[in-house]
Amino acid sequence: MTIKILSDNLISQIAAGEVIERPASVVKELVENSIDAGATRVFLEIEDAGMKKIRVSDNGCGIEEDQVGLAFSRHATSKISSVEDLFKIGSLGFRGEALSSIASVSRVRMETKAQGARNGSLLELDGGKEIKLEDAAASEGTDISVLGLFHHTPARKKFMKSERTEYGRIFDMVAGIALAHPEVGLRLVRDGSQVLELPDGQDLKERIRSLFGGSVAVALVPVQFHQSNLLISGFVGKPEVARSSKKYQFVFVNGRAIESKLVASAVKEAFHSLLMHEKYPWFLLNIQIDPQFVDVNVHPRKLEVKFLNQQEVFRAVRGATAAALESATLSPIVKSSPAVEAQEFRPLNMELQARSFNVPVLPQGSAEIFEVEGARLRPVAQIAASYIIAEGEEGLVLIDQHAAHERVRYERLIADLENESLKSQVLLAPLEMDLGVEGARLLDEYLKDFQALGFDLEPFGDSTFLLRAVPVGLEKRDPESVVREIVADVQEEWGQNHVKNVREVVLTYTACRGAVKFGDTLTMSEMEALVRDMEKTVNSSHCPHGRPAVVTLTYDKLEEMFKRRNF
Repeated sequence: MTIKILSDNLISQIAAGEVIERPASVVKELVENSIDAGATRVFLEIEDAGMKKIRVSDNGCGIEEDQVGLAFSRHATSKISSVEDLFKIGSLGFRGEALSSIASVSRVRMETKAQGARNGSLLELDGGKEIKLEDAAASEGTDISVLGLFHHTPARKKFMKSERTEYGRIFDMVAGIALAHPEVGLRLVRDGSQVLELPDGQDLKERIRSLFGGSVAVALVPVQFHQSNLLISGFVGKPEVARSSKKYQFVFVNGRAIESKLVASAVKEAFHSLLMHEKYPWFLLNIQIDPQFVDVNVHPRKLEVKFLNQQEVFRAVRGATAAALESATLSPIVKSSPAVEAQEFRPLNMELQARSFNVPVLPQGSAEIFEVEGARLRPVAQIAASYIIAEGEEGLVLIDQHAAHERVRYERLIADLENESLKSQVLLAPLEMDLGVEGARLLDEYLKDFQALGFDLEPFGDSTFLLRAVPVGLEKRDPESVVREIVADVQEEWGQNHVKNVREVVLTYTACRGAVKFGDTLTMSEMEALVRDMEKTVNSSHCPHGRPAVVTLTYDKLEEMFKRRNF
């Protein structure tokens, strides 16, 4: 075996392979450099999804004339100067690898001029080799063009995806940086056409609205937390904007966009039973923390960080998110279109709201008013033996009777379980149930969880169990069918590896099986009783599975639908 010293060119290309995976990687490094340079405006131009050209121009501090030649040297940086600096990184870049790596696999042209300097500079490189360095009439700031990406490493091109996919990654990268720094103006041009122009000086919610639209912006709940060296701010989306992927989960640590399973898990845990299965919350959280308490040097592309106290951050994120959700009205509201909302309907709406609780009582209507999660409601009728219609101050309110009662029972079961006051109803005679091999195996493994919730069950040989009692509220249903259904529900999730807390799952399905069903006819007193229970229940706008239990159709929307105004 012969040991050789690698050439500088090969070392640079190996480093480039770690840092520069695709065009989006180049965009990230160059735009973050602009922000580190204090730029308030950044212009980004892309051709052929970045393979032909990536140009980033900014109004940052620029590079001093005598420093320009060092900018593309390996491990040359202005951001750290000692070992101690590695443990208190405050900038987005710091290793000094990016520009060198980019230059080694492409042709680069850079014009730059330091703030207040008399002269600017032009530097050109090809494959990492300097081919031109001279004075130039450059504007203050820096303008870098990366041409022919991977021209010197053609084998890397075969790993690129379609132009559409590569551009999509660039756009997502730019959007993430734009959200991390709403104060910085960003303009994106793709193949000669302007795609995006975000003004400088935006606040975070304005930037979110610019990127994702008003429907997302209005469904956001502010998050705030401040303790010693940890500050958390941002927004979390109401359940109605939850997505089927984790794409819309943004975490920024000291201005750096990162991926964090820890933060995502803390947010999802705060939602608890407000999300449907396979749905992920929309959130954007800025975490400001003393740099000495976070290590940003744990990933080649700086996509992950490690907190010194992981559990402290987890608890803070979970607590701040839970507090934000508890303070918000989470039931979906169907509003009129923006064009209609722009009309001057407020006085009429005020009149409608003022008189909505003074109209004569309908034959099956109620005179009693209840406050559910901050909204004053008066039950009026039931339709399709499934939905309760109520009048509200904002409009017509529809209540899914099963989802609402499911939440009421769920919270009541939790409270009884915590207070050790959960009651069971003894059956007139024990029921013998054969659950099959898989059902019996599950029940045997988690028998204590079922028993803790009021199911008096005991093995009775092979795959058979005896049922002697059920939680109060289930006795009016077929007890054996209820147990079989709950076991089947848990078994399905068990088989899909969704179950983390079996007791929680059993509790959820126990609440579900004992709740009022679709198709159950309710009297007015029963409707009032259910809404009264909702009044006393947290998170009553959603069932424990995350489905909405309450939807409001605003008076504006009704006026729009019935053409009550000239539009």
